[in-house]
Amino acid sequence: MVPTAFAADQYLELEPPKTLTGRGYGYNSVSREFVLRQCVQVGAAVVDGSGASGDEFKFSSVVSNSQLADEMNLAVNTKFSASMGLVSANASSKVDFFQSTKTNFNTHTILAKYHNVEPMKFTAGDINLKPEYLAMIGTPAFRQQCGDYVLIGEQKGRWFFGTVQLSVRDTATESKLAASGVIGVEYATMNAEVGVSTINKLKQASSTQDLEIHVTSSGSNSASLSVDQFLQQVQSFPGQNGPKQTFKLMAVPYEDIVANWPVGNPLAPITSEQKLTKLAEAAWGLTALIDDSDFMIQNAKLFALGTTPAKRDARVAFIKARRTYYQTQLADMRNRARDCDVDWAGKPACESLYNTWKDFEDFVVGEYDQFPMRYVSECYASRDVGDNIQTKLRTALATTNGQFSNTKGDREMGGGPVNFSANLTFKSDHTGGDPLDTRKLLSTLKIRMEESKADHTTFETTLKTPVFDLAGPTPGETLAQCSYKGTGVKAETVSPDPAVCAGLKLINKKAYEDCVEGMQNLKYHGMLSGKTGEDPRTETFNKNSRGVLTSMKCTVDSNASNDTSMIGCQSIDLRSVPLDLVNRQDVVADKWVAPKQIDVKKLKPAIKPSMQRSNALRKVMTSKSGFAAKASRCAEGLVSVAGQCLPKLKKSR
Repeated sequence: MVPTAFAADQYLELEPPKTLTGRGYGYNSVSREFVLRQCVQVGAAVVDGSGASGDEFKFSSVVSNSQLADEMNLAVNTKFSASMGLVSANASSKVDFFQSTKTNFNTHTILAKYHNVEPMKFTAGDINLKPEYLAMIGTPAFRQQCGDYVLIGEQKGRWFFGTVQLSVRDTATESKLAASGVIGVEYATMNAEVGVSTINKLKQASSTQDLEIHVTSSGSNSASLSVDQFLQQVQSFPGQNGPKQTFKLMAVPYEDIVANWPVGNPLAPITSEQKLTKLAEAAWGLTALIDDSDFMIQNAKLFALGTTPAKRDARVAFIKARRTYYQTQLADMRNRARDCDVDWAGKPACESLYNTWKDFEDFVVGEYDQFPMRYVSECYASRDVGDNIQTKLRTALATTNGQFSNTKGDREMGGGPVNFSANLTFKSDHTGGDPLDTRKLLSTLKIRMEESKADHTTFETTLKTPVFDLAGPTPGETLAQCSYKGTGVKAETVSPDPAVCAGLKLINKKAYEDCVEGMQNLKYHGMLSGKTGEDPRTETFNKNSRGVLTSMKCTVDSNASNDTSMIGCQSIDLRSVPLDLVNRQDVVADKWVAPKQIDVKKLKPAIKPSMQRSNALRKVMTSKSGFAAKASRCAEGLVSVAGQCLPKLKKSR
């Protein structure tokens, strides 16, 4: 009794070609080409098998070719051939679409897919080789004319695949995407949940010419001119009536299915689909690493490489070295693995390559852990917040009337004159913890009014006011990656005029020198002073302004015997105040040190990688299982193989 073969790798799932094909036609696994000839006799009867069928409509964020292949449900041998650059010239439009869609972590890709396909229909009854081909068995002529596989199953349906891709080459757009929630503010990776609103946000955040749109479907191929046209196509396709076309094919070796094939004359080599998939994913992983390395090298200004030119140059040099390594490994893999899908068992290099790259997820995650973070915040953009600060200070000053402290003399200014001074400084509002996590900029405004006669009555106040919040709402951008550098502002500091020390010069030289040094050590971002005339009331001081402080309007005296309730300021004006920010990821990148040995399969990061980032990378790179329905009971003539209902084979190897 001849045993029945249940091995899943004896059934070959294929993407349809552009040429004529169908049940009974041949396939040459060596040349990876379909044969335009039926060398077998098959009846018209068919039986439904199980497999991917039914209706599905979905948007997906895609960051790797492996993920794209899974979402498109591409056949294993197509995945492998595509990853090794071996796709046949007569590949289907679906495969052409896949080949032309280049995905990696630095390109934001959204896939819109729809399919409505029938179950796979298999040939029912015996399959016999036509008499004229029996004599060719065992000769090269047979493979040339008939191939080594025969198609036994065909699945038809309608489908639509379309991508919107955005390769962002400026931080402003990336910041807009982060602010709108399309990407994460830390890692600049597309969020998992995507749909029409996400596509519209890509459109709003970028220039139209930056969006690349690509479409293929059963019945037609087209390139949409706009996002709106693309979405219209996506949403209207499921409701349209269109021709059903071949979606997937199933083939088996002639010797495993043909009833009149001679015993002991195998023709088709055995393959290992699971291991082929691993090699394909490794090849795509290396390809993505090469593409991402090229993007970083060409757009270094978009990445956190360190705060000094030396640090940034060293990181770029490392990326270039790793890029060379990826290219060498990929070339070696493609050279040694070219025929692994033709004859796995007969090629020792295939098993060796599989053992080398079977844990490719660990390799790729380890490599990306060494890659610099991408900027999603415009920390180094010119940003004048003078108007914001001015508004905050005016609000704070409005509460000062009657709140000044009487620090000297009685409470009556006595009709003036009044000496006025104000000093303004900025610093980050750091109250402990990591200074890089400080979000608020704090201003300190000291105001002093002194009667210039009698008992020198003095009123003073110090206002400490938060004037800018990096975590606050900033329309169209995010500053989540930013932190204050130095004092937080780029405004030059000014010091009091050392001329105030002149009176000490003739009295005590040491006291004079100490006074001058003391004046120079006093640093302010803004200074303002002035002196009123007799009987002042509310005065505007603007003639002796230095730094960012240009004028203030204050009430310095009144007719009352107690001026306390009237003393206060109502207005303040500032020059421009540029923020001084640093990207926090650059500060972290300063700690990076290149590994001593880089020609290895697993790098040891000098900086402990973020588990959040590593887990996110691993999640999107892990291969998904196919979505074939699990068969609980198969129709007559079919057997359950790897959860699918497939035709029973004549014999096993």
